[in-house]
Amino acid sequence: MSGDAQVRFCERLGLKCPCLLDRIDVLDSEKVKGKKSHLGWMWSYCNPVDRLVFFEYHKGRGNKDARPVLQNYKGYLHSDGFSVYKHFGSQSGVTHICCNAHARRKFHEAKLTDRSRAEHALMLYSSLYGIESYCKEQNLSFDQRFKIRQEKSVPIFDELAGWVKEQIPRLTTLRSPIGKALAYFSEREKQLGMFLHDGMLLMDTNLIENAIRPIALGRNNFLFAGSHDAAQNAAIIYSLLATCKLHDVNAYDWLKYVLTAMPTFPASRIKELLPHNWKGSTIEL
Repeated sequence: MSGDAQVRFCERLGLKCPCLLDRIDVLDSEKVKGKKSHLGWMWSYCNPVDRLVFFEYHKGRGNKDARPVLQNYKGYLHSDGFSVYKHFGSQSGVTHICCNAHARRKFHEAKLTDRSRAEHALMLYSSLYGIESYCKEQNLSFDQRFKIRQEKSVPIFDELAGWVKEQIPRLTTLRSPIGKALAYFSEREKQLGMFLHDGMLLMDTNLIENAIRPIALGRNNFLFAGSHDAAQNAAIIYSLLATCKLHDVNAYDWLKYVLTAMPTFPASRIKELLPHNWKGSTIEL
């Protein structure tokens, strides 16, 4: 994807951008010696408000690989604790949000070694997620969700944050599973609690995590992308199909229509064929 196209997509990401990445094996014809495969990375971005998903392939997972999309990005950046996201989250005009599912998972992992502490944190997280489930089931507006969070979620989150502060000094080491869980939360408390102050924000990055699952399935099925170009082509297909899913568009019907219509479809209206704009067979040529 060209730099201009990446910038335009960043603009479409708009209000919120959950980000994650996953690995993909690529056959690399450029290698002269050693193994012919390369461990590349699928960078994934999602706008849950407009329900857009974007995958981009890069050979690495450093700052330079995220720069084409995130360098000039403004808005909310929702991610896990990966250091690259922290770097871009500190940019002017960016509000960095951390994922509560990742924080909760660390407490779950600590259950085997410190059950009482872990279960206390998980109980509070269960209450927070229960409130989120209620808001989703009731299909509440952003303003309504913000109001409920302020009334019900803020006290629970504050209790969790206060409890974490109390527990850390009582530990002899932060290298234990519960120590790592407490430290993870403590270091990111502000970013983890950001969702409380804007009803538009989600509590975690599970939406984009669900979107990247097909990549893991692909590793088990096709094993390799045939080249770096093929990996980027796969990223385009993943982007389109994941967006279909978020818009409840039947991917087979959409793809069949697009492949049939494209040869005679007006180039000036090509955006109408994108999954989030597609109106089924009602599009008139």
